[in-house]
Amino acid sequence: MPTFGKPVKGSAALKESDKNKKGKGKDPLQMELEQLKEVEMRKKRENLLKTRLRELQEEEIRMSKWSAREIQMRWVELLRNEKLEELRSEIEILAQTHDKTLDRKNAVIKMLSTDLDEGEEQYRLVLRTHLQNVDALIELQNQRTAALEEEFERDLKESRAEFENEKSYIQAKHSQEKEELMLIMSAMKAEAEDMDMEMQAEFSQQKDETRDKNSEEYNVLKQTLESEIMELQHTISHEHDKYMTTAEEKMKQYQDLTKKDAETAERISSQMRKIQRLQESIANWKANLANTIKECEERNKAMKEEKETTAKYFKELKMKMQKWRKGQEDKLNELVRMARETKKSLEEKSKKAERMLRLGEQCKALETERERVLSFFNDQPVGDVQQAVAQRKERQILAAQMMQTEGVDEKHLVETFGKQYNSDLQMLRQDGQAEEWSLLENFWRKHNKVLLDNAAINQEKFHLQNENAKLRSLLKQYLDGITVNEDVMNMRNNLLMTTTFANTTVGEKTDLHKTVIEANVVVSNAQKQRAGLF
Repeated sequence: MPTFGKPVKGSAALKESDKNKKGKGKDPLQMELEQLKEVEMRKKRENLLKTRLRELQEEEIRMSKWSAREIQMRWVELLRNEKLEELRSEIEILAQTHDKTLDRKNAVIKMLSTDLDEGEEQYRLVLRTHLQNVDALIELQNQRTAALEEEFERDLKESRAEFENEKSYIQAKHSQEKEELMLIMSAMKAEAEDMDMEMQAEFSQQKDETRDKNSEEYNVLKQTLESEIMELQHTISHEHDKYMTTAEEKMKQYQDLTKKDAETAERISSQMRKIQRLQESIANWKANLANTIKECEERNKAMKEEKETTAKYFKELKMKMQKWRKGQEDKLNELVRMARETKKSLEEKSKKAERMLRLGEQCKALETERERVLSFFNDQPVGDVQQAVAQRKERQILAAQMMQTEGVDEKHLVETFGKQYNSDLQMLRQDGQAEEWSLLENFWRKHNKVLLDNAAINQEKFHLQNENAKLRSLLKQYLDGITVNEDVMNMRNNLLMTTTFANTTVGEKTDLHKTVIEANVVVSNAQKQRAGLF
């Protein structure tokens, strides 16, 4: 039980008696040392046991990792060998297909090389024709430039003549207008001098009239003022007499008023003393009021400062809240916008994927036998394929040995080897981690083939249209040659011979050469292309 305040009397004696009783049995220091030694020995034994257990645990973990690594490496090697054998058989089929495709492409290349030679020959012919046309155009441009220069010189001469004529006319007109203006200025100057003389004469006349009028007004005003002065003097003398008669009465009134003034002065002095006492009390009240006002002002100032601080803090807090709300609103708007865009892009991708699936289903009906047989193309390296086949064979041999020697359950063995096979397959697929663009390799391969087919069909269509147009023109020429009608007679006919007369003009001769391709060449090229592509 705890004790408060001063220690209880006799407690020290009790403690000393307890120590003496314990000391009689055994030394307490020796007992504490023995206990400490036992604790240290126990800790050492525990530490040794912990270190030993930790070493055993680490050794066990290291051995288990090494064993798992060795087992995994052996299984990977077995699966790779097995996969290698499988891929070798597939590669043989692909090699045969590649050889056939290579032969077909070589035939197409030879056909295109012949077309290229013919095109180069046609290009050279067209180039010569183009150069001749360019030379003719340059000559025509030179002639046109010379004609324009002659026309420019002629226009320049005409413009100069017109300019000189207009210049002489303008100078003559300017001199005439200048003379007229000089005459007008001299007339205006003479008129101004006459007006100046008239105004000076009129001014002197008005000056004399004004002087006479002022002298008359001065005399009249002087007489009027003298009469008013006489009247004022008479009024002043009358008022002085009246004042002297009333002065005695006012003296009596003055004496009476002086007595009243003395009485009033005594009364005023008593009132002044009373006013002084009231002023002293008012001064005391003013001092108290000033102190009270000062205290109130200090209190109001402190409250005002506190109010301003609170208002400032409130304003800052409000601005922070508005800023935070605006930021959250912007984030929410951005999130909504991104969600809307994501939803829109996902819908577009979904529609595109559905369309691709529908098109794929529709295109399956249009695939050829060769495309159906070789619809899957594997671009994995040959070394990886051979290694995977060899590993597969080794895994099969090892599984058979385990079933014969250890008596492992067949179901458990199939599950174990299946998981390992799938993991190895995934490792083989992810060794090079194919790029994103390689995921649609089969699609783009088919797409490119379709584009090539369309290009070949368009080229064949173009050749056939040209051939059809040429055949139509030949047929029309033949029919025009064997028939006689108004259109044929109006058109040009190379079979008719005409003689030139002396008074007729002959058109310019042009060395234009039209490019001509024989019909049998076009037909043979089209047949070669169809044979090579299909």
